[in-house]
Amino acid sequence: MGIPYYFYSLTKKYSNIVSDNTTDISSDTDIYCIDFNGLIHPVAQDIIKLYDKKDIEEKIIEKLWEKINYYINTFKPKQIIICTDGVAPLAKMIQQRKRRYLTVYRNKIDNISIKWDTNAITPGTEFMNKLNLYIKTKIRYNPTDVIINYSGSDEVGEGEHKIFHKIAVENIDSKIIINGLDADLIILSLLSGKRNLYLMRETDDNNSTFLNILELRKAIVKELVNIWNLESNLYNDIFNNDTINLIESYCVACSIMGNDFIPHLLTLNLKSNGLDKLINACKYAISNHGMLVVDGKINYNTLCDIFTELSKNEDVEIFKECEKYIKKNINGNNELASDLYALKNKDPLINTIYNNPNKWRTEYYKAIFNTNITLHSCIITSSVLAYIKGIYWTYDYYKRRDIDHLWFYPYSNAPILKDISNNALALNNIVFNENIKNGTFVNSTIQLLIVLPKESSHLLTDKNKKYMHDVSEGLYHMYPEKYKIQTFLKTHLWECSPILPNINLKYILKIVNE
Repeated sequence: MGIPYYFYSLTKKYSNIVSDNTTDISSDTDIYCIDFNGLIHPVAQDIIKLYDKKDIEEKIIEKLWEKINYYINTFKPKQIIICTDGVAPLAKMIQQRKRRYLTVYRNKIDNISIKWDTNAITPGTEFMNKLNLYIKTKIRYNPTDVIINYSGSDEVGEGEHKIFHKIAVENIDSKIIINGLDADLIILSLLSGKRNLYLMRETDDNNSTFLNILELRKAIVKELVNIWNLESNLYNDIFNNDTINLIESYCVACSIMGNDFIPHLLTLNLKSNGLDKLINACKYAISNHGMLVVDGKINYNTLCDIFTELSKNEDVEIFKECEKYIKKNINGNNELASDLYALKNKDPLINTIYNNPNKWRTEYYKAIFNTNITLHSCIITSSVLAYIKGIYWTYDYYKRRDIDHLWFYPYSNAPILKDISNNALALNNIVFNENIKNGTFVNSTIQLLIVLPKESSHLLTDKNKKYMHDVSEGLYHMYPEKYKIQTFLKTHLWECSPILPNINLKYILKIVNE
């Protein structure tokens, strides 16, 4: 997942970073990696269209093994690493929960009947247990010359993070191809320091696109040296300490664009040249306080200056965003109802801000945070603290450091930039540098109870279904069948957020463990 439109924006900006020459790229491959969930979902969608319900799971599993062998035969690697999503940090579960509820909502308004529930692709389900057993058995009893390193959903951690944990110990110059091309993988690849790494995306016409991470790194360094008025010799060695600081500063800055763990800022998104705006704000901040990341630590003063610079035109920019959004028309007659949902159900806050721009800040918190900031200003400090914590947490997570696996950002939207800027200056950076380390993951049963909607209760054991259907069990309120969708400044349903009951992990654990 990660930053929407990120890959597209990179290919528009840098022309020489992608290739579709599979023959050329595949030669002399040392390690071929598969972010397995990125393969399971499209295979499942294809199989669902072709087979009866009773045959779907078996056919998905068989097709996945067939695909693995196809990659072995095509790329002829010395080693293949396959990593499936296991139990994730709680921050990721919150995002998974929202996505699954949006899927239920979309299916309802599009009148889509479900032949097979894709929420079965979640750690701890019977399907994932069968898949793990099948792949492990095939590897054990079908020996090949290729080393197959498989991490199933029964091993904790997100698939892409498990991949980078495994390749971290490999030779820095090993030729590595990773099947997957979302924003998280791009950022993880830049942070990895690997010199011969490619990300691969399969297209609908059975061809593949490859992103050359070395060329991307060069392009980013070249651009930032120019824009940020840095020493030109940084480009001579793109793996020296100064350039590592530069690349890591860029990666941390990108997290301000939003990711799976924190929402993007109101006036900062890729479709509205948000990345260019962010890079220019960094130029101002870096000229005052130095790189955003220095020797693996976030420079808090630089981060504060970035927020200050971004906030300067926020009032004008939010008015323009609302004005532009009001003028958006619903185009096309053949789209599904879900494609048009956000534009057909524009949040009233849009017109409120447009008609009374001087009070937009108060109205924003009232509508989005359900708070009167005149009476409860603490919500601003709380959300800013959580938002900045999210930037530090994301960086530590991407760097494979010890993190608090139970942390999450508790709000659906980001605070206003002016409030982030004002409060960040008052907060002590020690609050963020002293990372609370909680290496404990919850188990797969708890993850299922957190991320699954009631419509997927059939995926649970009989013992656990009761929490969704029996009021007396204490968790019934966590699984609403009717809920509102937050459409503020959104175009597509998948960009929206369902408004759901807050997750209280301590309470859930107390109920389940009684």
